[in-house]
Amino acid sequence: MERSPGTRTPAGQEPGAPLRPRRPRHLGPRILAALLAVFAAVVMMGLIDLGTLIGTSDPRYTWPVSLDVSWGALFTFQLAGAYAWIAARPHESLPALVQLVLSAGALALGAAAGSALEPLWVALPVAASAVLFARLLARPRHRLRPALRRPHWRFGALAAVGVALWTPYVLSCLAVSRSAHEPYITNGIDHWPVQAAAGGALAASAVVLALFPQARPLLRSCTALSAALIGVAMLAYPERGGATESQLWAIAVVVWAVLVALTPPSRPRPVSALVASSADGADEARDPRP
Repeated sequence: MERSPGTRTPAGQEPGAPLRPRRPRHLGPRILAALLAVFAAVVMMGLIDLGTLIGTSDPRYTWPVSLDVSWGALFTFQLAGAYAWIAARPHESLPALVQLVLSAGALALGAAAGSALEPLWVALPVAASAVLFARLLARPRHRLRPALRRPHWRFGALAAVGVALWTPYVLSCLAVSRSAHEPYITNGIDHWPVQAAAGGALAASAVVLALFPQARPLLRSCTALSAALIGVAMLAYPERGGATESQLWAIAVVVWAVLVALTPPSRPRPVSALVASSADGADEARDPRP
């Protein structure tokens, strides 16, 4: 069997032998990430708690919708979303790893500042999973380098507004968590420090969006979806548990989420640069032989 010109023989295989099927790359980490995504979204009640916003939960109970939605946003978008990204795009895992680290840090902060130890038992495995995936996937394709010289000014403005919006939300949730309140428990964890962690993760994500362009592909969508649903929950059920802020705050958060979603992740390249790049590519593809 003759090989056509330009055909490469895989290492360790005799020329002319039938090509062996390639094993999928990163199969083990992808399966693990998919399982963790299902665990966060289903077992940890992420999707189920989000369902209280549209009335899919048992109607015999009066659900604290804002508390449930903040929990659901953290576990569905911040955690399950990051794991799903790794399962789908393991070769571009950097945005997901950043999001996992931010979520773990926010949960640890909620545990420490909210005088509640339970969220720490979620933060530690999440941080450990980020380290594990970073090692299993060898190295992410791109290194995380801050764009400190030329930060994205639109995301920078949104980060400043986001920190101002989410700080009172986080502080009020932490104050309730430290008080002698009646706990609202899911899987042995009180919702109040987790609600504070959700707000802290969104504020931190807004800053990362401005400084680290490599993390924007995932963080932008997850941040926008989480913030929008938290704001809508507070608008729809202002009298329920977890609605710590005013209706004006909720409207501002929804508008902020829409702006985050609509802001372009990067500046478009000038047409002249695109033409030059195409010309260079054509020159490199041209056969140098006469």
